[in-house]
Amino acid sequence: MLDLFDPPHRRVKDEREVRYFYTKYKEKAPEVLSERANDDSLSPRDRRHWRRLARKARRQHRKWMDRLNDD
Repeated sequence: MLDLFDPPHRRVKDEREVRYFYTKYKEKAPEVLSERANDDSLSPRDRRHWRRLARKARRQHRKWMDRLNDD
């Protein structure tokens, strides 16, 4: 829902990144992204980025798993 307020270039980039993580980690993608979001060695800006991607990955879990299973 809040994705409507994201700039178009960010939506495209985020979708590309989430797709990459689902392709690489399958159903564990949201978990991997959450781990990165909680990594204290990263800057606050980077953690916010990974937190946003983890949130999108959790919301879109069914969509990505269906796409992976269709291929």
